[in-house]
Amino acid sequence: MTTSRPISYAAGPGHTRSFRETAQAFRDGRETPRDYLEKFIDRITASEDDIHAFVTLTVDGARAAADAAALRYRDGIPASSIDGLPLGLKDLIQTAGVPTQAGSPIYEGWVPERDAPVTAALKRAGATLVGKTATTEFAYGAITPARNPYDPERTPGTSSSGSAAAVGDGMLPAAIGTQLMSSVMRPASYCAHVGVKPTYGAIRQDAIHPFSPSGEHVGVHANALEDAWQILRVLAAEAGPVPGSHGLTGPAELPTKQAPKRLMRMYTPGWELASASVRAAFEDALAKLSNSGVDIVEPQSASALQVLEDDFARADWCIAEVAAFEMRWPFFEYEREGHKFHARIERLLERAHAITLDDYNAALAWKDAFRDRYMASAQMIDGVIGLTAPEIAPVGLENLGNPLMCSPASCMGAPAITLPALSADGFPLGLQLIGFNGHDADLFALANWVDDALAR
Repeated sequence: MTTSRPISYAAGPGHTRSFRETAQAFRDGRETPRDYLEKFIDRITASEDDIHAFVTLTVDGARAAADAAALRYRDGIPASSIDGLPLGLKDLIQTAGVPTQAGSPIYEGWVPERDAPVTAALKRAGATLVGKTATTEFAYGAITPARNPYDPERTPGTSSSGSAAAVGDGMLPAAIGTQLMSSVMRPASYCAHVGVKPTYGAIRQDAIHPFSPSGEHVGVHANALEDAWQILRVLAAEAGPVPGSHGLTGPAELPTKQAPKRLMRMYTPGWELASASVRAAFEDALAKLSNSGVDIVEPQSASALQVLEDDFARADWCIAEVAAFEMRWPFFEYEREGHKFHARIERLLERAHAITLDDYNAALAWKDAFRDRYMASAQMIDGVIGLTAPEIAPVGLENLGNPLMCSPASCMGAPAITLPALSADGFPLGLQLIGFNGHDADLFALANWVDDALAR
C-alpha cells in the first residue's frame, strides 16, 4: 500500500479537517495558500510516478494562483469560500491553454482556447487548479494508467479514476469528476473519500465532452464532506445549472446534521455479487444506525417500495439505452472519420446504429416514471441507503468493477453521496445515501448525521 491515510474514516465536522479551517488560517496569517499548495505538490512529487493520477500538471499556474489568493486574504477580500483550495479537473473538462484530451487519441495534444463553465467558475472563485486528472476514453472506454492508492495492482475505479486516485492518495484535497452511471461515486468508494453526485442539472455541463448529456452529472471528490458542499455551492452559483434546471441551493455552511427517521435499504442485483465480508460491513453499519434510532425499511415492507427496488434493477438498461441514442453525435462522426474505440464503446455503438427514436422515447418515458415513483416515496422514507459498490476495488486495472449500486440514483437524477465509512478485507468500501431530486442540502444534512453516528 502506498498511502498513509486510513482505510475508513468519518468525513464530517469534528472528524476530518475541512478547507474552512485552512481558510481561517489564511485569514489569520498562520498559513498561506502557497504553503498549503506546496504540501500537495510535495505529495504529488512523491506519489505520481506510482499512481499516475494526472495526465497534465499545471504547477506553475497553480503557484501563481496561490500567490494571488494570498494577496486577497491579506487584504481581507477572499474571492469565495474555496479561494486558495487546490483542485484537480477531470481531463474531460475544457481548460483554456491546457491540453484537454478526454482519454482519447483523437484529442491528443488538443488545447482549447476557452474554459468550460465549470473551469471558469472555479478560477473566478480563486481555486488553485493543479492539473488535469486521468479519465477513461471519453469517460467510457479504454482505461487510464491510474492506480488505486491502497494497492497499485487494483483499479481506482471507472472514468473519474484520476480524480479519485489523487484525492485518495492525498495528492489533492478535492477534485472534480463527472458521472453517467457510477464514475464519481464508485471510484470514491474504492479510494476512501467522499464522492457526491448532485441532482441532475445542478451544474452546467457545457464544454465537457458529451456522451449522454441528459444523464451526465458534474460531481466532486473530497476528503471532507464540508469541502464537497462548498465546491458544489460555488459551481452552482458561478457556473450555474444546466439551462432550464433550477440548480443547487442551500446554506452557506455545511447543512446542519439531521437524523433520518426512515431509510429504505437498497439491494439491486449488486447485492448478489457482494462477498460475505462486504455484506457484513454493510450489515454492521445498518445495525449501528438502527441502534441510533433510524428505522431501516426493507423494500418488501410496502408494495410501492418493492416496485422501486424492482426499478433499481432496470436502471443500467435505461442509462445504456438513452446513451446509445445520445452518443450518435459525435461518435458517428468519429466513426465516419475512421476512428476505432475500446470494446466498451464499440458495443454501445452497435446499439446506437440500431436504436430508433421510438426506442429512445420509450426509455425516457420509463425514466420519467421511475423518477416520479421515487419522488412519491418521499411520503414514506427520508431517502435510500445502500452500498456504493458491491465490491472493494478489484485486482487488475481493466476490471473497473460494477456500477449496479450507483445506477439507480444516476438514472433518476437524484442526489447521492458516498461516505468513506466502511471497509472489508482491509480495503475501503463506501456507504451510499440517496436523497430526493432538488433536495441536495437535505441529503447533506442526513449524510452529516450518518457520518457522525457511524463514527461514535
